[in-house]
Amino acid sequence: MNALRSILGGAALLAAAPALSAPVAPGEAARLPMARDERVAEALVTAQQAVISSDRVALADALRIVERSGAQPLQGWSGADPVSAWRTLVPNAEGAVLRGSPLGPGYRTGQVGAGKIDSFQQVFLSGRKASIALSTAGGEPLSLRVIDAERRPVCLADAPRRACRWVPVFTQRYMIEVRNGGQSQANYFLVVD
Repeated sequence: MNALRSILGGAALLAAAPALSAPVAPGEAARLPMARDERVAEALVTAQQAVISSDRVALADALRIVERSGAQPLQGWSGADPVSAWRTLVPNAEGAVLRGSPLGPGYRTGQVGAGKIDSFQQVFLSGRKASIALSTAGGEPLSLRVIDAERRPVCLADAPRRACRWVPVFTQRYMIEVRNGGQSQANYFLVVD
């Protein structure tokens, strides 16, 4: 009985420990199902492209995904929210909020110069799944990095899927970095769930 408790306790600790995201081979990435934050990040890029090409149907579809997820701008982010402007172009794009995180995912847009890093901090709660997804309209070589309060890397993610998932052992602030390894400025969307 004690051996069984030890095994179960060890398994619980392993499941709760933060780990570096393992690299995913390009062929494997396409087969993995997208998490909610990834779907929202992709929908934000799709909406941006739909506005540029004046495609109201694609814009409405993309906004429906954002609305149903319950996504809102990240608390403390002071940038311009493109979603509210996009909603005025297709006012009937709203839908029912899906189940999931009580507040839904949060999003932000940003720009990062060539060879530069854009960073901000976010608190994640102990024992609750943390999930971050990064998307960009172009083929910019952006990568996502999450660092804990002790300056240890929790996740390093780059193309083809720029997403991080872990369960924090302690409630703490994490540094989220968007790195641009390219030769020109890049615009991005980042979703935290």
